[in-house]
Amino acid sequence: MRLWEVLWTHYGSEHLHLYVCVAILKRYRRKIIGEEMDFDTLLKFINELSGHIDLDAILRDAEALCICAGENGESCIPPGTPPSLPVDDASMYYQQDDDDVL
Repeated sequence: MRLWEVLWTHYGSEHLHLYVCVAILKRYRRKIIGEEMDFDTLLKFINELSGHIDLDAILRDAEALCICAGENGESCIPPGTPPSLPVDDASMYYQQDDDDVL
């Protein structure tokens, strides 16, 4: 429920749902790439994550992606994305894979 509520707020961007998706893929990229998952396997893997992801970490990562994309200007930001908030220290947005935690 919390994820839906956060997505409905459009916090930081009207495309927050896309940043959440990218944050999930980034967090599990080693497993996805390491097992060379095809589309069906990837879809099954992502569906099985339901209820098992660290939502706080994913939302932090999505927010960081949103902020970085808005500030870089080099990123291809979808039309309609509002400007990001200023960031003084980009190092606070380091993202760690779940594989790194284990």
